[in-house]
Amino acid sequence: MNKLMLLVGLLLLAGVGHAQGRHPKFFETAVHGKYKPGFYTLADGTRQAGSLRIWQDLTRSVVQIDQGKVEPLNLQLAELRGCIIGADSFLVARQVGLVGAPNAHPLGEFALLHLILKGQLQVLEHDQLVGSTQAPHMGAGGIMYGGGGPQHLRTWVLRPTPTAELLAVPQGEQEFAQHMAGLFVAYPALCQRIRAGLEGPRDFKRIIYAFMLKQDITLVSFEKAATIFP
Repeated sequence: MNKLMLLVGLLLLAGVGHAQGRHPKFFETAVHGKYKPGFYTLADGTRQAGSLRIWQDLTRSVVQIDQGKVEPLNLQLAELRGCIIGADSFLVARQVGLVGAPNAHPLGEFALLHLILKGQLQVLEHDQLVGSTQAPHMGAGGIMYGGGGPQHLRTWVLRPTPTAELLAVPQGEQEFAQHMAGLFVAYPALCQRIRAGLEGPRDFKRIIYAFMLKQDITLVSFEKAATIFP
């Protein structure tokens, strides 16, 4: 009887997990949690409305479409141009270069990028789930955040002008000083501080804040910079 009770309990638990839409290949936490209304654009340009969310595991990200069933429709990045989920816009970029090394592709063949800042200078965020023992890759790895187990690796991506290519921001201090300064030549004081190594990868938000609002970066705190984007 005890064995039968245990078997029934395990089946019930499995049923609960399945009813919640936990696809066997996507066990990690969803980036945006519950589905939100939005739109997605397929690679052929077709645009459709739906309830969407982003779901990640250690090898890939997919956009899930709620079909009103247990199993969602999983769209791979190669199938998409981008999507809008609630108030957030995402685009799928192919072979994002690296500032100072545009022919390098540190984010892989396809990258799902969250558009953070629009305008003449665009700021985008690439979020990747990685194992806790994995190191940032190709010198473009950004901030690691999360507790034990799988963690999120955030890489900032820039489009310096509306017609420019997307470029991942280097994380190494020397690469940052050498290559990032040239993107801010319109603001000489900021450009000089970056080139001199006085402002580095950890100051990325402060740099963007100072550049966008034409402020002296020495007067821009980390708290103030955090108000321009999360």
